[in-house]
Amino acid sequence: MRPVECENLRITYRKGKTVAVDGLSFTVDSGDIYIFIGPDGAGKSSTFKAVCGVLRYDSGRLLTFGVDPNDDRAFEPVKEKISFMPQGLGQNLYKKLSVEENVDFFADLYGVNRKERERRKELLLKTTGLWEFRDRPAGKLSGGMMQKLSLCCILIHKPELLVLDEPTTGVDPVSRREIWRLLYSFNREGQTVLLSTSYMDEAERGTELLLMKSGKSIVSGSYDEVVSTTSPVFVVKAKEIYKVYRELWKITNTPRLKGDIVRVVVPQNKLSDFKALQERLGFSAEPVDPDLEDLFVERVGLRRVELPPLFKPAVSVPEEAVVVDRVVKKFGNFTAVDGVSFRVKRGEIFGLLGPNGAGKTTLIKTILGLYRPTSGRILVAGKPVGRDVKKLIGYTSQKFSLYHDLTVFENLIYWGNVYGISQNTVRSIVFQVAPIFELNRFLNLLVSELPLGIKQRVALLSALLHSPPILFLDEPTSGVDPVERDVFWQVIRELSKEFGVTVLVTTHYMDEAEYCDRVLLMNRGKAVAVGAPRRLKEELRETLGNAYLIYTDSPFETEEFLKERGFKTALFGRKVKVYSKEPVTENLLRELGVPFRALKPSRITMEDVFVFRVLENV
Repeated sequence: MRPVECENLRITYRKGKTVAVDGLSFTVDSGDIYIFIGPDGAGKSSTFKAVCGVLRYDSGRLLTFGVDPNDDRAFEPVKEKISFMPQGLGQNLYKKLSVEENVDFFADLYGVNRKERERRKELLLKTTGLWEFRDRPAGKLSGGMMQKLSLCCILIHKPELLVLDEPTTGVDPVSRREIWRLLYSFNREGQTVLLSTSYMDEAERGTELLLMKSGKSIVSGSYDEVVSTTSPVFVVKAKEIYKVYRELWKITNTPRLKGDIVRVVVPQNKLSDFKALQERLGFSAEPVDPDLEDLFVERVGLRRVELPPLFKPAVSVPEEAVVVDRVVKKFGNFTAVDGVSFRVKRGEIFGLLGPNGAGKTTLIKTILGLYRPTSGRILVAGKPVGRDVKKLIGYTSQKFSLYHDLTVFENLIYWGNVYGISQNTVRSIVFQVAPIFELNRFLNLLVSELPLGIKQRVALLSALLHSPPILFLDEPTSGVDPVERDVFWQVIRELSKEFGVTVLVTTHYMDEAEYCDRVLLMNRGKAVAVGAPRRLKEELRETLGNAYLIYTDSPFETEEFLKERGFKTALFGRKVKVYSKEPVTENLLRELGVPFRALKPSRITMEDVFVFRVLENV
């Protein structure tokens, strides 16, 4: 009996006025890792809820383990076979209970006997790095740690079907790998996984993929089948890369500015235009193999964002916009920030990176004056943080801070009032900017009704209403799909490069770290590396050697095999990345007995920097 069979599924909201899922068909076989991807509002969460019997569907055919989820009485026994983790940080947790108490509660709920509960609890908490925090209240965990605890809670028994709606949102790269090792271990025991994700490297690991848009299936199949449908992809390099980037928008809606290069998908009917532009501007264009992000942006489409002058700050700040000097922040005996120092220049994009619980959010809140530092010195706009300085700052928090029971427009009016902006002025700003942020049709909806990506846009706009010269963004793109993330970074670049706004941003998407002028990497409250991404990557290359990608059908087993033989390795999607100062060849892999489909040269990335700098400082 198949875990899920779905045919022509239709789900609507607001008495049929809003169509969330429109004629969707798919089948999940036993033992699958079936992965949904798609833009925010595509219908992924609605589909998952219908599969689990949490949401009633309107029409079509849906069976979970052969039973219709709309039939409440018949479906009740089926629920014991399912574990469902909803989208959002710690949505299934009890915030006042400790980590261990939450796991114990779910064990009791599922009827797990005491001996088995203790064995599985220790395994899960140690695998996810939560064992040493088992006495901490869930409400005092970082967002990523909440996600890991949520996963532990639904895995404490042995469900036959795991339904996970973006389980790694807000989770750092090291912890995401831990979670995937956990999922693979359960999958090898025969469990089926139905999962959605905004991380394209994770989506590679599925046995089957389905890309949704506007409630419909756009393309589905194995990774190789799906990616093979992508148009030609090029990596573009040029001295004036930003000028080339702007010109590429005239040909296609797929260019992505990634640090000092542009990656672009060029449809067959635009190849002649692309070559003509190359001849005119003189840039280099290297054809590369398409990946899942290329497919995603081609099928969904990016959109160009250009901000109006109203976001240009009226007030200038000193050359050193933010100064953090030997800052310490303690909570009782716990040191969250331990002697961190750095300086951010006016107009700079400065990234804060680090694993969950590293102290990034605490540091930002201390800089903002929300926490008082235990010791050290902080200057923002040349002054200690006070009421006058706070007017120069825009801030979006990690945990969504808008009011869910107000409409989008009411939230913007409220935050305008907080910043001392009249209602008429806010109306004027919203009138000009809503089309750019594509918020027109959402203005009169309650925030609670919005997809995550739209909520994040509203949060960003609320922080920009007073045109601040300094902007603090704490994981603004967490859980947001590649198209939405590109929009955010277009806005951030415009603010920085065109209007001179200083931006401090935290992120768990390591490709976004490449977009920063400089980054600070934190671990366990300390600064472990600081500098421009290019310099940090070069330093790591000198330490580890060159990078190679091994394409394999068994990535976790292959990585363990190579580690046992002394190689430095990391995982990316279904590929194993290996680092060596000596050449790695196909003959060498065959001699070692490494199972592989292909071997290709690679490059050191900021994700590599993150993983190895964090692990060496544990």
